[in-house]
Amino acid sequence: KTVHSSFSTENAQPGATTGSKVSKKIDPSSFRGKLKSYGELSKFRLSSMVVLTSGAGFAAAGMPLDYCTMAAVCVGTALCAGSAGTFNQLYEIDQDAKMKRTITRPLPSGNVSPTEAAVFGLSTGVAGTALLYAATNPLVAALGLANIGLYAGVYTYSKQHTEWNTWIGALVGAIPPVMG
Repeated sequence: KTVHSSFSTENAQPGATTGSKVSKKIDPSSFRGKLKSYGELSKFRLSSMVVLTSGAGFAAAGMPLDYCTMAAVCVGTALCAGSAGTFNQLYEIDQDAKMKRTITRPLPSGNVSPTEAAVFGLSTGVAGTALLYAATNPLVAALGLANIGLYAGVYTYSKQHTEWNTWIGALVGAIPPVMG
């Protein structure tokens, strides 16, 4: 077990509450470790917010709600968002390896290889776009695919080069509710 604390833990008794946080290290090669790495690679928390905005856009379109189509929109959007997050991290491996905040991400830490990440990003992007095409309509699928390119390509590149990245990021964030 690893103990993280701002207090000295030399004399702490096991199980004592000294304000410390006890955490168990996960083996990155285990199934659970790989699952965690792929969740981080796809930026699961950010992707969850994207799915919420897509679902909210679907709900705002009015009644009656078709829950099967709504589920397809949300799952397809999640897959596309995961793809975009993965390609973003592939592009930024070198920068992520230099920053304390990002050095433990799956690619710089070596928990996921660039080849594995590329296959994952491509697979989730194709699956998400195909699901959106099959279960919704071609426009929603095109928006999902375009948002992968916009986020992973244009936005990610522009972060290092121009302040316009904020506007590009705003467009990336506005597309999922429209997809819904």
